Amino acid sequence: MRGSVGVGRLLMAGMLVWGAAGCSSVVEGAAEPASGQEGLFDPCKDIPDSVLEEVGLDPATEEVDIAGVEQPGWRICSWTGTWFFVSVLSNRYTQIEVTRNPDYAEFVEMTIGDRAGIRFQRGSDAAADGCYVAFAATQGSVWVNVEAKAGVTHQESACELVADVAEHLDGNLPR
Repeated sequence: MRGSVGVGRLLMAGMLVWGAAGCSSVVEGAAEPASGQEGLFDPCKDIPDSVLEEVGLDPATEEVDIAGVEQPGWRICSWTGTWFFVSVLSNRYTQIEVTRNPDYAEFVEMTIGDRAGIRFQRGSDAAADGCYVAFAATQGSVWVNVEAKAGVTHQESACELVADVAEHLDGNLPR
């Protein structure tokens, strides 16, 4: 009798697992961003390929987020040029918050077109391989970032190039 109780429990457990597996269902529709991306400018969708090509970027190299992984509170899109990468980062941070971030340094106020911006670098970037320009936007800010490819000769400084790229992109960035 003891053996049949064990077999009965095993059969019952099997039926529960089988029953639970049959309870799945398919949900229709698109997934909603769960990371605070709602209402942020989407650089991948809102910057035309023709504008990217004007600054030497290949639209076919578009990368969404960071290696395809969504970053909470950000919309990020990147493209590849000859010796550099360009990223446009959309977020809710104000320019004041950017300047207070201890990860960044070398802040320079600048005007690009008719727009005030802040140029800065990562504090840990002693080689100055990367540079940012942040513009204020109603959502917070939009950053343009240039990073030099490793092992490739720089044709100009990353900070000179980011100003040129930001000027070309400005008409497609939110205010």
